[in-house]
Amino acid sequence: MQPTSRRSFLGRVIATSIMTLSANPNSNATADAPPQHRFLAVDDGTHRLVHVDEKDPARNWSVATGYVMDLQLIGQNRVLLSVDDGFREYYLASGNLLKLVKGVGGKCYSVHRSNAGVTVLTGDDLGGQKGACLVVYDRTDTIVERKVFGGATMLRHLRPTSTGTYLMTAVGQVVEVDPRWNIIQRWKVAGNLFKAIRLANGNILLSSGPGARFLKELNPQGEVVREIRGDQLAEGSFTGFHLQPNGNVVVANWLGHGPDHDGTVLVEYDRKGKLVWRYGRLHASFVEVIVLDGIPGQALPACSEQ
Repeated sequence: MQPTSRRSFLGRVIATSIMTLSANPNSNATADAPPQHRFLAVDDGTHRLVHVDEKDPARNWSVATGYVMDLQLIGQNRVLLSVDDGFREYYLASGNLLKLVKGVGGKCYSVHRSNAGVTVLTGDDLGGQKGACLVVYDRTDTIVERKVFGGATMLRHLRPTSTGTYLMTAVGQVVEVDPRWNIIQRWKVAGNLFKAIRLANGNILLSSGPGARFLKELNPQGEVVREIRGDQLAEGSFTGFHLQPNGNVVVANWLGHGPDHDGTVLVEYDRKGKLVWRYGRLHASFVEVIVLDGIPGQALPACSEQ
């Protein structure tokens, strides 16, 4: 009888423990639950702008855009896209096309709209120029400035800093330019670099671009002080990314041109570099992402700096 009594007592202890864990909202089962995100992404696999709400899939939509590499939230409920021959604006709630400006020629890789309404495109052979360059549109969508950057190859994303300068990435380098587009600082980093932003501590966070999977944080001297590597993934390259208020970073994992893909297109890392979330989509190859968690549709920032 003693063994039976012991088993009954043990069973009651286990049952009580399970009930306690289930009822405790701070248990590990709850803490380890993966996040659910609402986000915008541009897809180089199917050439679409994609809106996903994991908590409310009825709000999901996607719309064909043609070749697209970059996006930015602008004004009230609008998103700005770089496309092959210019830029477009779409309505965030539905994906409806609101504006199209074309005719720049060349290949556009990045777009940025300032608070003053000026639009900058970067890429190759834009506006009749040759090589890595940019063009600037005024508020009437007229090109008012052109600039070629000698010594740069594959000029990709351009992002503003809090001091009025801009960071740009190219093969093997990150450059900082002043408001007149003069290079004032340059950091050499091996790789086909894609995007760089300045952090609140003055350091720079950059992504590897095609051919590698890493994020690196550089101090002002160009020394790597932190690195996140995507070794857990079987394929892909780290391109665009969005830094979250809690210090996590959501990264686009580019799988290549065209729709012949079936893998992970977004990943999220915490401050320590731990993979905490991933997102996959058939035939997709995301190249840039903006996380919309906690941002109501009618209260978007006037200008997104990431």
